[in-house]
Amino acid sequence: MPIGSPRSVGRYSTQTIRVEQTPTIDPETKLWRAVLGQTLYDAFGPERYDTTPKERKEALDFLKDYKNPHFIELCENAGFDPEYIKRKVRKKFAEKFISAINKISTKVRNINEKQETEVNRV
Repeated sequence: MPIGSPRSVGRYSTQTIRVEQTPTIDPETKLWRAVLGQTLYDAFGPERYDTTPKERKEALDFLKDYKNPHFIELCENAGFDPEYIKRKVRKKFAEKFISAINKISTKVRNINEKQETEVNRV
């Protein structure tokens, strides 16, 4: 039965079609979200040629200072609860810490294995 014929229209008209509408975000909120995103990228993103260690440290320090009124204002203007961003940032710090510990333990393990190999040769 071709679509659009009287029978097909009756058949498909009983189905409910749900269209989810995403709330529109005003330009100012988009701007604040871009600022927050850039801060997160500067703090946790990959090493880039245009991000200096000083900028990375400043971004990390800013994100660590949860009681800073500027941090709170940034989160709220971006449409986020500062406590939510705080939890996400803490989680990211924990991930970076665990990653750093794993890298150090791997280096130590490799050094120990190398030393054992040299001792066994002698």
